[in-house]
Amino acid sequence: MYSIAWLILLFPLLGFLILSWFGSRLPKTWVGWGGSGTIGAAFGVVLLIFASMAGGEGDPGGSVEVLYHWIESEKFTLDLAILVDRLSIFMLLVVTGVGFVIHVYSIGYMREDPEYARFFSYMNLFIFSMSVLVLAADFFFLIVGWALVGLASYLLIGFWTEKRSAVLAARKAFVMNVIGDVGMVIAAFMIFERFGSLSYTEVFQQTQSGFIPNEGTILMITLLLLVGAFAKSAQLPLHTWLPDAMEGPTPVSALIHAATMVTAGVYLVARCNSLYTLAPWVMYFVAFVGAATAIFAGTIALTQYDIKRVIAYSTMSQIGYMFLAVGVGVFSAGMFHLMTHAFFKALLFLGAGSVIHALNDEQDIRKMGGLARSMPITFGTFLIASLALTGFPLTAGFYSKEAIIMHSWFAEEYGNWFFWLMAVAATGLTGFYTFRLFFYTFLGNLRHPTAHPHESPLVMTGPLLILAVFSLLGGAFGHSVDTFLAPVFGGAVPVHHENIVLETAPLVVALVGILGAVGLFMTGSGQLGFLQQVLAPVHDLLYNKYYVDEIYDLLIVKPVKAIGKFLEERAEKFGIDFSVDQVGEQMREVSRQISIWQSGNVRLYALNMVAGMITVLLFVIFL
Repeated sequence: MYSIAWLILLFPLLGFLILSWFGSRLPKTWVGWGGSGTIGAAFGVVLLIFASMAGGEGDPGGSVEVLYHWIESEKFTLDLAILVDRLSIFMLLVVTGVGFVIHVYSIGYMREDPEYARFFSYMNLFIFSMSVLVLAADFFFLIVGWALVGLASYLLIGFWTEKRSAVLAARKAFVMNVIGDVGMVIAAFMIFERFGSLSYTEVFQQTQSGFIPNEGTILMITLLLLVGAFAKSAQLPLHTWLPDAMEGPTPVSALIHAATMVTAGVYLVARCNSLYTLAPWVMYFVAFVGAATAIFAGTIALTQYDIKRVIAYSTMSQIGYMFLAVGVGVFSAGMFHLMTHAFFKALLFLGAGSVIHALNDEQDIRKMGGLARSMPITFGTFLIASLALTGFPLTAGFYSKEAIIMHSWFAEEYGNWFFWLMAVAATGLTGFYTFRLFFYTFLGNLRHPTAHPHESPLVMTGPLLILAVFSLLGGAFGHSVDTFLAPVFGGAVPVHHENIVLETAPLVVALVGILGAVGLFMTGSGQLGFLQQVLAPVHDLLYNKYYVDEIYDLLIVKPVKAIGKFLEERAEKFGIDFSVDQVGEQMREVSRQISIWQSGNVRLYALNMVAGMITVLLFVIFL
């Protein structure tokens, strides 16, 4: 059964190639359903393998499927191979499953776009790239998939090439992710130097013995891998690309920035769990950065008015929870939240896309309102996603977030009250900004001057309903996820501790945040303006995203530009260009001096020959 896993890569790759070559000549119906069908087929293969694993077939540790031996030398072997185990299949359930739903949604959302085929070809390329990343059996092909995902995201974020802001956002995302790629490449070199192999199986087997915790080499490897993880998952301080990436089409935001690409960093840490458990200091660092990002992004989301950017900062915050989970050593809880987050955050983005579609591409929530009556399906599903995001009881988000928050206190080696407190504080922020967004968008009166909102077509609302069901019921899979992934993370199912006070506190804080949003919405614009004036310094700080972009521009961008300008105007012009020009000038001068002897006078030539002969004779006689 595991041998058919190659089809997971083949289907989206074929979709990309066919749509790239022939898409412009095919009817839109064929393009949309064909591009979606390739992902649906890949999802079907994943389901077959998942069912086989869940039924107890095959090795619980997974299987390495080798297509052919690519490179083999005395000390280095590299196979074109994939690792089919419980972690990769679990991740692919999310990638292909949610990816398929988003592809179907895109059939309606992108229907009028003149570059319809190009869009679906890029989407298929992204799913293929993400599948390479997940199925890679070694660090080499992990980096290949990592880079391909960066390329595909660059193409999708900058899909509307006539839109300058989209092109700049794509370039920014690409540069930020390349920084992470460099860290991973250096880590791969260090892994090969230390372990003599890049294969996951060989490297992770060696970590079982002979290593001292916090050994210097292991610390460097895990930290360098984190550079790639933090860049791809938009964690502090490599987060600035994610909000700008909202310039791309909304289905791109749902696919890349909610369900797949930005969770790749969490998957990387989970995949390398045997390395990270050898570096407790790095584990603490991972947990702290995750908790800090959850609060940092949550505070910024309080003051944003672009509907997609609010959700983008929410994504940063929720991925922070995932890093907190893997940082305290409870990897299956992080993966469980990755799954539930894919459901409700994709639902939020697609719901936002439905609103934007109905309001003639309007994204400012101050120009929305009153959509509950005209868009009942979008309203209801968006409400479900909002409740799941805040961790409301019985929703999927409640179970996955509650597991992380409790483990942040009780995890044996790494849990402590400080991580728990940060996680609880982030729930209050989440409740406030989520329902601030919800109230602004759907309640009150319509504030858009010209739009006549209407419900989206079935091809768009159908995916909303499917994701809404999983956003409600996905929490029931928590224990099953722990059990399914146990062989990957050491064979032990995490203990779920119970403490009524610690369990109730996050819910109470989240409800306080929701009530704060209710109070803010009910006060009206006059009181809101007064509040913003009173808290102007804090509001400006949050609205301007802590001025991180401006700080980077001051400390990095401007100095680099100044150095580049100096080198161009001084070093290049008066150094390199001058040196090259002088070579020509000197050759010209030497040629001019030599040309004096080329007079054309035969008697002078004869005299020179005699003088030369006499000189040679004198040299021979006397020397």
